[in-house]
Amino acid sequence: MKRINYSLKKRAIIYIIPALIYFLIFAIYPMIENIILTFQQQTITGSYIFVGLKNYMELFKTPNLGKIIDNSLIYTFIVPVIDILLAIPLATFLKKLNKNFLLPMILLPAFIPLVTGATMWILMLNPFYGIIYFIYHKDLFTTIWSIVIIDVWSSLPLATLIIYAGLKAIPKNIDEANNIDNIKGMRKLITIDIPYIKYQILAAFILMLIYGSFTFDPIYASLGVSPPFANLDLSYYSYELFFGGQLGFSAVLMTIMTVVSTVIAVIFVKLTLNNKMHASKFRSIHWPNIEMPKPFVLFFTILYLLFFMLPFVWIIFESFKTNAEIFALPPEIIPAKITFSNYIYSIKQGEPYFITSIVVSILGSFLALLIGIPAAYAAARYRVGGIKFIGLVLFIYSIPLVILMIPDYSLLNYIHSINSWLGLIIIYPVMVMPIIIWMLYNFYSTFPKSYDEAAQIDGMSIFKSFRKIILPLSYDGIFVAFLYAFIFAWGALIFPLAFTYSEYNMSILYPAGAQTLTIFIGGSLGHEAVEYGILAASSVLSMIPAVLIAIFLRSKIDKVWRGGGIK
Repeated sequence: MKRINYSLKKRAIIYIIPALIYFLIFAIYPMIENIILTFQQQTITGSYIFVGLKNYMELFKTPNLGKIIDNSLIYTFIVPVIDILLAIPLATFLKKLNKNFLLPMILLPAFIPLVTGATMWILMLNPFYGIIYFIYHKDLFTTIWSIVIIDVWSSLPLATLIIYAGLKAIPKNIDEANNIDNIKGMRKLITIDIPYIKYQILAAFILMLIYGSFTFDPIYASLGVSPPFANLDLSYYSYELFFGGQLGFSAVLMTIMTVVSTVIAVIFVKLTLNNKMHASKFRSIHWPNIEMPKPFVLFFTILYLLFFMLPFVWIIFESFKTNAEIFALPPEIIPAKITFSNYIYSIKQGEPYFITSIVVSILGSFLALLIGIPAAYAAARYRVGGIKFIGLVLFIYSIPLVILMIPDYSLLNYIHSINSWLGLIIIYPVMVMPIIIWMLYNFYSTFPKSYDEAAQIDGMSIFKSFRKIILPLSYDGIFVAFLYAFIFAWGALIFPLAFTYSEYNMSILYPAGAQTLTIFIGGSLGHEAVEYGILAASSVLSMIPAVLIAIFLRSKIDKVWRGGGIK
């Protein structure tokens, strides 16, 4: 039997080869190429010459680099701490209330394009007509803390989801034993629940570190209305250097980010693949053994919901206002007269961007599925690549995409795919395929082996059984993975920003241009003549796919992250 299994495993290797080749070309090679580029400088003719450590010496000569590093440290470390401190009580409230409609509402900020979320907060924080400034009388708009607020708002839902899934996965007999022993409230949370889900909490923290280290979209959206260097981090500064022609120094910063993100990613991979769940109770303090009354649970949950939902309400109201109402002082919350003109203009002006986003998100996600499904199946069923392959997948998922920018630009330029749908469709899988493989790996890990065994008894090869038996039975899991991939692709900014420079020309026979909706929304904020009503309407339209998908996945979302380790 072992010999047969080994034979099947050898034949199943072909399933992961396309994924390995793709990752090698568009993820591993760029990291290596960045290191080489740090010792080179581009000449006027476009050729590269060796300059030794000259690019590294720029680290000591660059003005404002200290401020940029300080910002990066704040995004990387302050945001995750806030996330975890807020996520643990919220996840506990969600488990207590056990209402299915709450989780999709809380996850909406994580599902919509991040640049849309940044736009919503920027309009609310604006010191001239923003509602928060009018109430709070503090200018957060032009400070780094506006970016921190946006980061927490968009990343807290994912941290909550991971911890909530961990709480839901605690064996029922543990809760029953706690009831018998009359352990409840804070004592149960600290001495029982948290020790059981410590790997989920640590994984959530590390994932938030990764998230915070790549604060690109909010900075892009706010850059036109913020003082120079007020909120720049290393990732965005690297992007600016790249388009400013300083490729060598940009590569130095990207290499530094690669080293840091690699260390963080390795920790994340180890925690994510750890299947142990056991308690190590904290006995040093007598924690209160009192259950929080349900009205208080409801009250604090409502406060969380206000934090998550207020920007949505505000942007929707803004989208129906006239310019006079938008700029009114004091701010008018509810429009006196609803107008649909902003939506009409938004659809007309944004049509090329909408079309591009839809096409490249669907086709890019489909390409990722085409490569990722067989790889996930082979890794789960036949252990092809073992834990090393899944570790590689999670590592690529964890790295900031900006570090792939320079070499991937050269690759796409070599095949004449810059500023085209084809270029984005080719490059999007490096962003969405890791999550597809991870989700489907978990799906196939619990898939009944009896189907494969029955197919083999009937004389089917592993290729035919996969096509005829496994795939038709996997439609639900594949569809959920596709929707997640689509959400990632729909909100993408760094790749469209780096690899396109004009909007789609609306030609079917000779298509050109590939700027996406995220560029249309985020880039508008820096223009003096921006129509904020149209911008708000575009932001609302960009949220529609996320809202629909969140509703559809409401009963499946937490299951993705449950089980042994983080799923």
